[in-house]
Amino acid sequence: MLGIDLGTSSVRAAFIDARGEVSGMGQRELGIDVPAIGRAEQSPREWWRCTVEAVREGRSMAERNAGGPVSVLAAGFSGQMHGLVALGERDEPAYPAVIWADARGGAEADMINEAQARMGFERSCNKASVGFMLPTLLWMKSREPDTMRRIKSVMLPKDYICFRMTGRKVTEPSDASGTLAFDVRNGGWNRDLIEALSLPPDVFPEIVPTGSVVGGLMAGPAEELGLARGLPVVAGAADQAAGALGNGAIEPGTLLSTIGTAGQVFTPLASPMYDPELRTNTFCHARGGLWYLLGANMSAGYCLKWLKKNASLTGDYDAMSNRASLVPVGSRGVIFLPYLHGDRTPHQDASARAAFFGLAGGSGIDEVIRAVMEGVVYSMNEGVEIARSLGVNPSLVIASGGGARSRLWRQIQADVYGLPVRRSIATEQSCVGAAILAAVGIGLFKDIDEACGAMTRLSPETELPDRDAHARYQELFSIYRELYARNSDIFKRLGKFA
Repeated sequence: MLGIDLGTSSVRAAFIDARGEVSGMGQRELGIDVPAIGRAEQSPREWWRCTVEAVREGRSMAERNAGGPVSVLAAGFSGQMHGLVALGERDEPAYPAVIWADARGGAEADMINEAQARMGFERSCNKASVGFMLPTLLWMKSREPDTMRRIKSVMLPKDYICFRMTGRKVTEPSDASGTLAFDVRNGGWNRDLIEALSLPPDVFPEIVPTGSVVGGLMAGPAEELGLARGLPVVAGAADQAAGALGNGAIEPGTLLSTIGTAGQVFTPLASPMYDPELRTNTFCHARGGLWYLLGANMSAGYCLKWLKKNASLTGDYDAMSNRASLVPVGSRGVIFLPYLHGDRTPHQDASARAAFFGLAGGSGIDEVIRAVMEGVVYSMNEGVEIARSLGVNPSLVIASGGGARSRLWRQIQADVYGLPVRRSIATEQSCVGAAILAAVGIGLFKDIDEACGAMTRLSPETELPDRDAHARYQELFSIYRELYARNSDIFKRLGKFA
């Protein structure tokens, strides 16, 4: 199976067998265009170019490893969520893709939430946030009316790649539920909300079941990709849901804690419950009949990348982790607020800014590194605490993303959450999730449960929570929360100087 993951920082294409083993891997880096502060755009044409190159590279590696040609049975997708891809005449992009990190739609998100307050949040299960498709589309309508008139259809990022391969404009529930235009509880587009906002309902794509076969690979794209014409192309899933499949997180009681460019805590739900205060998100899982509760930090692993670059630190991230491991729990009183891109959970505050608190003359870079790692987990623990307040009591954490490679970061998660932490043996969980959907879509497995059982495995290594460290972190977490509460007004006042 070919699993394609359209991420924010790269496109990955992995060739994966029925045991979940990656035989070939291709990757191409992506940049983010920032035409103004608070904006984040990418080129759909660049996505496609990188996909073609990554697929060709991955297949070449798979064939070298196999000593000859490999048979590709189906292709599936994982993709960054929320973004707006707008197509005009002849299905060409009418505007750059506005991705999840974009903050331009603040006023429009407020308008949507006012409309939802009148209609009720029971269908969307979510509060509108900047970066989601619906606020961005509403922004386009009010601020770029000429562009809006040229838009004939809209879609989500991964669905653009599917469209280029099959010619069909479709999406599926796990990704559609992150647009704010979808009825998360009942399925289908929320036409009442779309019409209340005076948006054209006919621009939204057809919804097909997650993991269903969309169509066969067309001749032109087949030649570009180096794949067989007619190859079954399967509707994938949003990156959070696909990553959950690739980690085997398909049962309530499991908590998936992902530290990548952004950070997320994800727990499957048997029913579409949502936080009454709308501090978290509730979306559709890739496995039918399940939903999930999601808490998100917008910066997470990016914070460590930012520190490495701007503090001119030499060595790799393992070296940074090793330095931080020399510092005791609590970073000797240094706390970091990880809001380099604002905050999603729980404050929904795009004006929030990062800060170090508690620095003293004796504080060094080692304390600062550890404080960044701890601050990211404090932020993610906000989502865990909300889940617990709703009666969700996870018993196991699966650590995922680049942060899972750091034993220290896994231990910090165990000690902050007070739960045992394991990680997946697979390194490309989103690609594996996309491949699982492809395998199920063509009938290689009877269902997702069977496919996950065959294609995912957890490492036997477990980080257990330390009782004393957990107690110390609970006190520090309380201080962390108070720091935001005391400074939220100051963040807004500083905004005019940005």
